[in-house]
Amino acid sequence: MKTQSECYPCFLKQASSSLARLKTPEAKRIEVFQSVARMVAELDPEKNPAFNSSLVLHLVNRRLGAEDPYREEKRQYNELALSLLPSLKERIATAPDRLEAAVRLSVVGNVIDLGIGHEVDLEGTLDRAFGDGFARFEMEAFRAGLEPAQRILYLLDNAGEVVFDRLLIEELRQLGKAVIAGVKGGPILNDATRQDAEQAGLPPICRVLDTGTNFVGVIREHSSPQFLQVLDGADLVIAKGQGNYETLEGSRPNLFLILKAKCQAVAEHLGIKLGDLYFGLTPDRPPAAGE
Repeated sequence: MKTQSECYPCFLKQASSSLARLKTPEAKRIEVFQSVARMVAELDPEKNPAFNSSLVLHLVNRRLGAEDPYREEKRQYNELALSLLPSLKERIATAPDRLEAAVRLSVVGNVIDLGIGHEVDLEGTLDRAFGDGFARFEMEAFRAGLEPAQRILYLLDNAGEVVFDRLLIEELRQLGKAVIAGVKGGPILNDATRQDAEQAGLPPICRVLDTGTNFVGVIREHSSPQFLQVLDGADLVIAKGQGNYETLEGSRPNLFLILKAKCQAVAEHLGIKLGDLYFGLTPDRPPAAGE
């Protein structure tokens, strides 16, 4: 997915959100934001939005000497999600189809996206996820892809959300699947890092592997050889959130996307409406073997 005209205000908004979380003098904030504005004007629209967003956020953190503006908020959202875990587990335990319930719950966590600034409405999203909120819900295609798969890479998105992902990972492990959870190699926005995965209790449920970099999504040229080996060797990949979609669409077969469309550019690219929920194979995917 290439950068669209609608992406540019979002780059500025993400930079502004990071600046607002740092107790920086106003004059310094203006100076940094001016630098950001100059960078945004020169971004390559042929690159995907996640790559360009990462460049902007790296500039903000570098100019302010800030490693993780979202550290405390990520911790709080992990704690909030963990407090909901017993009731979420109960919902799965009483569901007629545990795997489907876990998939639906995993998208609920995707509403927790501090970097874009949407309000968190967990109860409302629970209702939508178990109602008619999905514009696409390819459960049968997922079962078909899952049946022969042994090695699954689960690409996490946000802190807090990882607790909801834990529920689906637990169900996959119950089915005998080997699951590796992919996290960022360093802090960026409120994306999940190894620390967030550990707080959410993923180890020892599954192995946790970072991308080797703190870019949004998966940028191959900046990812570690170890991570790329796992990505390319996985039988099936589950990718959470817009950043992973923007960077991986069309890259491989058996790539299942779980997200809420939070911007018009992504919604149009997926052929759905803004705010719709999406679970299914990514468009423009390469064919699987035998297709």
